[in-house]
Amino acid sequence: MNLSRSTASFAKNLRNRILLVSFLAHFSVFAQNASQPVSLQTAEQIRQMSIADAEEHRPVRLRGVVTFFDESQFYQFVQDDTAGLYFNLGNLQNQVPLASGQLIEIEGQTDKGEYAPIITAKQINILGEGKFPAAKPVSYEQLASGQEDSQFVEIHGIVRSARKDEQDKYFSIELATGGGRLTALTAKLPVARGEDLVDSTVRIRGVCVSHFNRQRQLFDLRLLVPRAEDVAIEIPAPRDPFATPTQRIEQLLQFTPHGPYGHRVKVEGTVVCRLNDETLYIEDKTEGLYVETKQPGALLVGEKVEVLGFPAKGEYTPMLQDAIFRKIESGPLPKPDNITADEALKGTHDCRLVRIEATVLDRARHSREQFLVLQSGGFIFHAYLERKGTGTDFVYLQNGTKVAVTGICLIETGDDWHAGEAWRAKSFRILLRSAGDIFVLKRPPWWNLQKLFWIVGILGFVVIAAFAWVAILRRRVHKQTGIIRQKLQTEAALKKRYENLFENANDMVFTTDLAGRITSINKTGEELLQRPRGKILSAKLVDFVADEQRAAAGEWLAQVVKGIESPPTEFDFFAGSGQRVRLEIGTRIVEQDGKPPEVEGIARDITERKRLEKEILEISNQEQRRIGHDLHDGVCQQLAGIAYRMDVLADELQEKGVAESAEAEKIGALINEAITQTRGVARGLFPVRLEENGLAMALEDLAANAQNLFKVHCELSCPESPAIENGVAQHLYYIAQEAVVNAVKHGNASRISISLARSNGRFALTVNDNGAGFQSPRESGGMGIRIMHYRARVIGAKLNLGSRSEGGAQVTCVFHSALQNSVQGN
Repeated sequence: MNLSRSTASFAKNLRNRILLVSFLAHFSVFAQNASQPVSLQTAEQIRQMSIADAEEHRPVRLRGVVTFFDESQFYQFVQDDTAGLYFNLGNLQNQVPLASGQLIEIEGQTDKGEYAPIITAKQINILGEGKFPAAKPVSYEQLASGQEDSQFVEIHGIVRSARKDEQDKYFSIELATGGGRLTALTAKLPVARGEDLVDSTVRIRGVCVSHFNRQRQLFDLRLLVPRAEDVAIEIPAPRDPFATPTQRIEQLLQFTPHGPYGHRVKVEGTVVCRLNDETLYIEDKTEGLYVETKQPGALLVGEKVEVLGFPAKGEYTPMLQDAIFRKIESGPLPKPDNITADEALKGTHDCRLVRIEATVLDRARHSREQFLVLQSGGFIFHAYLERKGTGTDFVYLQNGTKVAVTGICLIETGDDWHAGEAWRAKSFRILLRSAGDIFVLKRPPWWNLQKLFWIVGILGFVVIAAFAWVAILRRRVHKQTGIIRQKLQTEAALKKRYENLFENANDMVFTTDLAGRITSINKTGEELLQRPRGKILSAKLVDFVADEQRAAAGEWLAQVVKGIESPPTEFDFFAGSGQRVRLEIGTRIVEQDGKPPEVEGIARDITERKRLEKEILEISNQEQRRIGHDLHDGVCQQLAGIAYRMDVLADELQEKGVAESAEAEKIGALINEAITQTRGVARGLFPVRLEENGLAMALEDLAANAQNLFKVHCELSCPESPAIENGVAQHLYYIAQEAVVNAVKHGNASRISISLARSNGRFALTVNDNGAGFQSPRESGGMGIRIMHYRARVIGAKLNLGSRSEGGAQVTCVFHSALQNSVQGN
């Protein structure tokens, strides 16, 4: 019994858990579906969205017909059973060949668009050919409201013009309908030529396109016509438009109880003004007429023409719009009507050629118009002329000139019109055809009260300016005198300060002419050379240089005179007591206005510094010799003993048949090789043969050691062994050693040649290699290179480093063979 209850309780709990899991699974699916927004499926739903809702990019899945598509012009519209929309292809993930009339399915999201909500497409599928929606009949007022944006609509009207735009390849049809005018774009016309469609009553179906500004406000309308049959002619235009009966200009817009409305009419008249291809004025015996036309072609004043156009309300008298014309015959120049200002204000001469006498008050230019301000009978009006160039054609007219102007009279009615003979217009203007329409009747007298006032004013201004100028000149003279006095005092102080600095400088300061004669020297120079200034001046600088260095000093001074930049140079000078003084000289060319150029130099006494440097270098050489002796007599001897003991050990191991005997022999060979290398290093640190046999034998050992140590081919060429003092030879040896090491380590050379030979009365130590050479000036500025330069200066030699044309580096040290006295002086 208890087992049965336990089993039933377990089954009940299991069933409840299964029901709970199932409920939770269904609830999870429901919650997941509820969290995903539902896709919008009709165009009307999207059109009704606010800007904020459209910006949330809600999903769209819409099926409709493409009502117009031209991706190059961004014309992309679709319409379903509810409404039409614009769709954007910016995020389209698949490329499909869209065309008007296709049934498509768009997947994407909403966007606020620039005027009305739109679809940003992500996926478009073509389902086949669709059926265009029924066109909605609309009026111009409905279109102008903006509510029909993107909708497929139908409208009736009269064609004003039809022209093909060569840029977008569409025919542009200007249509006059109910409350206004709009443009329809179509790829095909129902007639052969665009002009055959003008004045036809048509029915046009297409997609309404709104033009809008940055504030999302509509300012223009267009219809995009997708098919040729969407332009249907209801009442065709006459085959010969000029066969229309001719009306007098005065009959335009007069009352008539019946007759065609909105169609073209024909008038005849004489051309009185043709400014450009868009503006034409004609007149007959009674009235004038302003004609708007886009027909190109020149017309001469006086020619009779027939004009065909659409009558419209002008400023005061009717006008013709979208007109065409043809010339009938030539005729004489028309005679203008002689009128007064009051007759012009009556309005009976509006748009007619008139002539009026007036007085010039002023002339001006505004934008592309230049105009005269005229007065006639107490009334002020303007006569203006449109010009494309700069300047003005009225500069010859002075104020007060009596003129007669001929042109087209254009009145401005104002707001107080009333019937009757007493009414007058607010104002009128005269449109000039050229500068020749102005005829001077009488020029103003030269002498008048205004000019008298001008002359008196100018004379008064001149007198006042003269007194002011005198006062200013006095002030300036006083101020300039003070400035000059201050400058003279400053220059005197600077001159005194310069002389003090020049005379009391710690270094010798001097100048020479281009021939090398000393022209000035300070007190320090007198003290260093131990001679009075009178004996130094006019003497040549090189005369005070040590005998063995005068040739080099002359070459250096010649380069300085030529303007060649050179680093500070060191020479030995003889003082008056016969003592050698080592001077470091820096120079520059000084040019002064009106004076020949001179060489300015500063010489510093470095005798003590050179002595200390020589002692330091000597200590370094002694330390190298000591280390070389220690390596040769100590380390090498110990290594030799170790090698001997290793040979004995190897023999004993071999007698006993121990396998390690071969390894002992290898160790002995390595020790012997270390002995050889250590002896080479010892010889490099202290060339023993240098003191015993001279520089040539030391260089021979250097070549042999380099060949053994670095495994390169190194050879010596010494056709003549000069007699060189040991101190000088030691410096030359270390220069060659540094050059060989640089060639191996930095230039990766495999062949090195050392040469010691006579060159132009002196000797030259040259080291050539076939390595990489000096790739840049930086590579010749390391510590080793600087030490080489210093050693060369110590012995009075000249060191040159460079790359050879055939590859590799070249180090040359040119020196004198007998340098003992120079070295002792150093």
